[in-house]
Amino acid sequence: MSTTLRPDLRPDLRPDLRGRITWHDGSVPLDASPLVGRAGQLTTLRDTLAAAVHGHGDTVLLSGEAGIGKTRLVTELLAAVDDDVLVVRGQCADSGSGPVPYAGVEGVLRDVVAALGTADALAAAGPAADALGAVVPGLVDVRPDVGAGRAPDVLADLLATLATERPLLVVIEDLHWSDDVARAVLARLARAARTTALCVVATYRSDDVGRRHPLRATLAELDRARLVTRVEVPRLGEAEVAELARAVLDDGDAEILDGTDLADLVERSEGVPFYVEELASCLDEDMPTSLRDVLLLRYSQLSADAQTFCRLVAAGGARATHDVLEAVLGGDALAAAEPAAREAVDALVLVVEPDGYRFRHALMQEAVDAELLPTESRRLHTAYAEALSTGPATVARLAEVADHWWRARVLDRALATAVAAQAAAGDDAAVSTAVALGERALELWETVDDAASVAGTTHHELLLRVADAQKDATRMDRARTLARQAHAEWPADDPAGRAWSLAVAATYALRTGDVAGEEMLRDALAIAPTDDPAALAAMLRLQARAAMLAGRTDEAVRAATAGIEAATAAGDTSTLSALVNARALARINAGDLDAVGDLQESRRLAGDDWPSLARYFTNASDTRIKLGHFDEARRIAQEGADRARARGAGRVSFAMLEGNVTEALISLGRWDEAAAWYERATTLVEPSTYAVYLAERWTWLTLWRGDVDRAVTMARRHRAVWLKHERLELQVRSRVRSTLAEIALARDDLDDALELVSPVTAPAWLSGAYALPVLAVAARAVARAREAGRETNTAPFRAALERASFWPTHPVWSAVFDAELGEGPWAAVARLSPDDGAPAHLRPYALWRDGRQRLETGDKAEARTLLTRAVEAAGAIGAGYVRDRAAALLDDAGPAVPRRAPHQDVRTGIGGLTDRERQVLELVAAGLTNGQIAERLYISRKTASVHVSAILRKLGVASRTEAAVVARTAVGG
Repeated sequence: MSTTLRPDLRPDLRPDLRGRITWHDGSVPLDASPLVGRAGQLTTLRDTLAAAVHGHGDTVLLSGEAGIGKTRLVTELLAAVDDDVLVVRGQCADSGSGPVPYAGVEGVLRDVVAALGTADALAAAGPAADALGAVVPGLVDVRPDVGAGRAPDVLADLLATLATERPLLVVIEDLHWSDDVARAVLARLARAARTTALCVVATYRSDDVGRRHPLRATLAELDRARLVTRVEVPRLGEAEVAELARAVLDDGDAEILDGTDLADLVERSEGVPFYVEELASCLDEDMPTSLRDVLLLRYSQLSADAQTFCRLVAAGGARATHDVLEAVLGGDALAAAEPAAREAVDALVLVVEPDGYRFRHALMQEAVDAELLPTESRRLHTAYAEALSTGPATVARLAEVADHWWRARVLDRALATAVAAQAAAGDDAAVSTAVALGERALELWETVDDAASVAGTTHHELLLRVADAQKDATRMDRARTLARQAHAEWPADDPAGRAWSLAVAATYALRTGDVAGEEMLRDALAIAPTDDPAALAAMLRLQARAAMLAGRTDEAVRAATAGIEAATAAGDTSTLSALVNARALARINAGDLDAVGDLQESRRLAGDDWPSLARYFTNASDTRIKLGHFDEARRIAQEGADRARARGAGRVSFAMLEGNVTEALISLGRWDEAAAWYERATTLVEPSTYAVYLAERWTWLTLWRGDVDRAVTMARRHRAVWLKHERLELQVRSRVRSTLAEIALARDDLDDALELVSPVTAPAWLSGAYALPVLAVAARAVARAREAGRETNTAPFRAALERASFWPTHPVWSAVFDAELGEGPWAAVARLSPDDGAPAHLRPYALWRDGRQRLETGDKAEARTLLTRAVEAAGAIGAGYVRDRAAALLDDAGPAVPRRAPHQDVRTGIGGLTDRERQVLELVAAGLTNGQIAERLYISRKTASVHVSAILRKLGVASRTEAAVVARTAVGG
């Protein structure tokens, strides 16, 4: 007796807009069988979506091996989604040699456009909407004068905006085939979801994500930031296998599932639902003995014509659209193949989509594709390549064509298309695609006769292009290797090219933290021709920047001055602006503050060139931060960020400007805003200098906000990279050393702290603005060492402080230095404010230290006053580290407010506090603001404020600080 599927599971070929099939009775089935053994996972998905509908979004990662039922769970979730929830879906795909660019987000954007209309979707995306033209070609013209690589940010911002207006469910499937764009969008959405009505569900094959898979880094960072809920989809148990098998079989056939058959089915399927369904259909026959046979079971039962059609679809990749199939077969042949297609769909081998076909499961597609004979494979892939070549030359289309030519073994056309596709991917900042295609082109080069003519470029030029792609992918070691190889191959009769390739290799070496890059850069300049001012100016710019960042002022000024002369001769105002900027910064760092005016000149020279303008806004605001002009720094950086947003600038320039705004906010004491920005902006930490800036500042802020354990973990994770990059930049050196030393002191590791700050005594190591904060931490470490009975010489540190006396903020840090060593009053530091160039945290810190000192000398009354002020000042900016320590000392100093009557007890509610008010009081005592309390308790800010006012009234206290003291006293008994 043959086993057949229930007749009500056969489709009528009517897909809806989401590709779902309508059966004969008009219903939309979830799948060919019921969902079995997935109640817990489905509940998590539904609960997450329900919470998102109410404004508390989240991201769920569904993982499991191939065939385990991840898509099946998603389908079940979608079947019950309310109409007021906007659903958008994307699916990553593999071309055979790498991810299909933009595949994971193209469907998402198309669904948004379908729901809103093109005009409204682009309007919601804002001024950078043109970046979306890279995702869906033809949607909007992409401006050529604006940086590439903006698509992930723009799409994520668009989706986050939509989620503020209505509940939004974003589904991205098959992340194991994701490109860098899909991974970037996922990371950004995971952060946005927490504060909007956004639910993100993403799936991936856990068995396909190996140790070196790029997705692992994304998942690790999302896990560390606690931004995702992991849902592992396990194999089915024996009872669940039996239940699923019986559901697949006809009622009359289910009886054959006896003990022996069930045991065999469990063993062969290993509890994987896809295999269970396939194997259950042949229980009364010889069951397949290999995985290949299981995957091909339904396919092998088709007619010859249906099998031929399936092989045609399989050769197309993840899916085959009608237009491409028609181009491959011809209109008449495609129409004639309709019965074969219907047979394959009826047998649940193929699935109908609105514009074509795909296999019911990717495993089937992979198995059928492997069935292609060599000649058949060449014929089909050649047909696909020729058909796709007639369409628009988008990055995705070119990548597909390149892959089809490669699989057809037409190597010359594979090389030519790979080179063209690599260039297009680089222009669109489709980084992973550019890398994969570039490496493929290099691999093919030796197999093609006259490869340079075929590719339209030379091997050394291609090497440099692929090196640039590897640099964009932050694979700096590989980028450096390729650039060095390009330099070695560069023709001797092109000295400018040889010099430039070496300069590029030097730059990549420097970005890895390799000081050898400095010598390489000098060698490049030594061989550069002097009769090409444009080329010379570009290289001198690299030297001037590297020397300026490293603190080699004289070298930087000489290189910049020579470069200015060359750029002027070449009429290159963009490079001229950069050189004027670099020379000004070098002079400023050395104490020549007259050079601040030159930064304004660099802005004038920039004209409308955005990279030059972004450089001005970034460096001008950073200079004001170092000078202690925090509000002016914020205004300059904000102007730059606003301009970047208005013109839809790329992520890097925009993030650097917003980062400078945030640094100014830290110094001004607006820490909640700063922390929110770091949580939102710091997604994946890449091995770049800018990533070091972000991670270090976020770690410092985390420490001072009071989360010491998290800061320690962050520092431990980044320390090796930080110390590698510090060798090349003064700013990194200063910040990394001071932050790591502060964390060492928080851990009571004096040896580490002293070792970290000791290099500040070397005159050439740090100077001016960069030395002063490190010296303040050094003084604290020395004082702690003295308290521990260790002899420590302060003279070298004092000499370093004197060498930095030329910097305008020297009085601030000198006061801190003296107070730390007990050679000056903390009151002098406490009187300083951001208007004096003192970062906002210094005042509460000084009040705490002064209060502690008074307590140690027995002056409890004054200590109580100072510590109470410290708690208030620290609480005002969110400096939990100071607030907690100052508050803890208040118990030793005595009550700051009249004691409550003996019968009052915060813990029991006696005295009039309700349970909710006690809960709010605990959060007040922890230093949370009304807004944070509202977010934590899922109440409105106004309701939180009402609760706080009631608590103050009932406890008879005048401030949140006094309420916190009362709470701590009560809890302490």
